[in-house]
Amino acid sequence: MIDLMWASAGMARVNVTRLVKLSDVMSARRVLADPPSLTAIFVKAFALVAVEMPELRRVYMKWPWPHLHEYADNTVSIPHEAQIMGDIGLLPLRLRQPDLLSLRLLSERIRRAADEPIEASRFNRSLLAFARWPVFVRRPISALCLNVPRLRRYIIGTYSISSVSQWQGELGQAIAPVACLLSYGPTDSSGYVRVRLNFDHRIFDGAFAARALTRLDQVLNSSLLQELRNLGVTV
Repeated sequence: MIDLMWASAGMARVNVTRLVKLSDVMSARRVLADPPSLTAIFVKAFALVAVEMPELRRVYMKWPWPHLHEYADNTVSIPHEAQIMGDIGLLPLRLRQPDLLSLRLLSERIRRAADEPIEASRFNRSLLAFARWPVFVRRPISALCLNVPRLRRYIIGTYSISSVSQWQGELGQAIAPVACLLSYGPTDSSGYVRVRLNFDHRIFDGAFAARALTRLDQVLNSSLLQELRNLGVTV
């Protein structure tokens, strides 16, 4: 986490929020015996939006000169709590092209990764081994990884989803090395959810972020809603 905060230093973070009506989505989930998680739903919805809006797949690179790099596809990073040496820490789950996965498969992979022991993941074992290196070794390696497109996508992905809604909480202004961090709060009595897009202002502006959230709202209540209803038909 200390390395992530170091990697986030100097980023121009801005956030835009939107109230999204999820009453139909929540109703479609309730009739399922094993409903996909909300995290999986937001992961896929944002990935579908990013397919349409390439700005959401761009990152700011400092080396060899300041420039924007655009990825051809999405890689999501989902932080989840894990027991590390008797304490609670955060580890990332990375999924390539989540827009191509079914909601059921996506949800299963997220749940399985959260439940399995740290040792089961080669990536997690590598992270913990790297964290044991002295800081003067980690910093230049981390800087290199942040500015080599393939390494950056492998380590932190192209966007991230994080939420504390299950504890009736919301994330505020967050600091993260990813260009886009999407979070959502709990559902209110009217079926609305406050969705927040925290982004790197060097890549796009608030108006674009608002349009992206508008499109996210539309995708959630169209293609994702229909996929949930189709799951209900096959159960």
